[in-house]
Amino acid sequence: MGQFGSELNAAEFEAAVQALPPTAFRTPRGDHRLPSRAVLKNLPAVLEQGTAPDLGSPGSCEAHSFGYGLGSYTAAHEPDGSLKWNPAKPQNSISPAYLYEWALTTENRTCGDGTLATPYLEHLVELGAPTRARVPYQPICSYLDTIAGQVDFPDDYPGMKRFRIGSYAVLNIPKNPQVLQLIKEYIANSQAVAFSGPVLCGYCNLLSQNGQALLQDGVIYGTNYIVKADGKLSGHGQLIVGYDDNIGTPGNTGALLIQNSFGTDWPPASSGSAAPPGMVYWSYNSFKQTQLNAAVAYPRSPEPFDGVRPSASRHAPKASISSAFQWAPDDSQAAYFIMTHFFHEPVFLQSIELKEPGAKAVTATASFGHYISNGYSYLTRTDGKAFRSGVWTVVLEGQDASGNPITYTGKVLVGTAHPNRPKGASMVGQIITGSTGAVAVLSY
Repeated sequence: MGQFGSELNAAEFEAAVQALPPTAFRTPRGDHRLPSRAVLKNLPAVLEQGTAPDLGSPGSCEAHSFGYGLGSYTAAHEPDGSLKWNPAKPQNSISPAYLYEWALTTENRTCGDGTLATPYLEHLVELGAPTRARVPYQPICSYLDTIAGQVDFPDDYPGMKRFRIGSYAVLNIPKNPQVLQLIKEYIANSQAVAFSGPVLCGYCNLLSQNGQALLQDGVIYGTNYIVKADGKLSGHGQLIVGYDDNIGTPGNTGALLIQNSFGTDWPPASSGSAAPPGMVYWSYNSFKQTQLNAAVAYPRSPEPFDGVRPSASRHAPKASISSAFQWAPDDSQAAYFIMTHFFHEPVFLQSIELKEPGAKAVTATASFGHYISNGYSYLTRTDGKAFRSGVWTVVLEGQDASGNPITYTGKVLVGTAHPNRPKGASMVGQIITGSTGAVAVLSY
């Protein structure tokens, strides 16, 4: 069955910003009760990555899921979830053909190979992409390779900025015990979730290898996946667009609604799927037991920047720290110092330096290492204490889109943690981690 298109590279996700739940940003910051069912509307159209005889070839699934699917959906929505345009139309959605050939070029691969996943989102934050009306998709390498040979490849198509997104963040599926709850929160918050992992056995026709149906009551419950002759996993990227706590086998209900890139004739009518054409329901257990990594994205904000406006060096785009606050979930030893950012133009944010208030103040310097237009950064501590409240000094270091070094300096007022209220304490002697999960450097 071959490579469907995902390299299943854990390192790219480990280096990315780790996603926080929508509840962290709600006011008040208490628990949020989820509906038992939620399905996203205004989705990009279901496309066909390959052909009927070979649905997984060429290996462009990550371009379809993380790029076209998640990118088109996110770019078509405002930060409040309202619709800007209909992403089902070719002129209103991102070209997976362009993105796939761009990734092959930058990763030094050839058509038919699989690719990484997060570089598509990084590209959409920085540059955007042309539409699939301008650069249509065909599952033919002789056609796809002509895209890379065009004079304006990869970043000079007209109108690309329309499809820029604000930022993205990732989830490690097997290592996060709350991952299903988080995914459901994103869906209920009108956010799609792209993911990748091993391909289930019989996935192309939804029949298991012994000819028995893979679905039960219209839902996938299987957990066996394809291992190739060389011992490597066959990886595939897809898009989560809904969930339903009540669908499936009695006594074992609950499933995620998955949009695939196998066309609207998939799943076959004989499969018994309960999902719309081009989609399938995966039981919560099947998803949790087999898949590896996921990502959410945040729309680019068109609003004028507000909040604290830090002083900026030459070349630095206008920016603001829209908010700074502490979040301490109930039943957890963790506390988070969170800042939300707005940049008038995307910047490559290399590091964030935060100096706490008070005598003998400690400074934490955390790496970021990604493009951002609007999104969030944070520090985490897990010693049962909150960060100190008061005025913190912030220094942001990075580069503009042309590679010029830039610096922002300012101060933010941070209150006590909510909804849990642990006592604030200095960072001295503690292990503090940053947005990517890497340990921050403390200086005294």
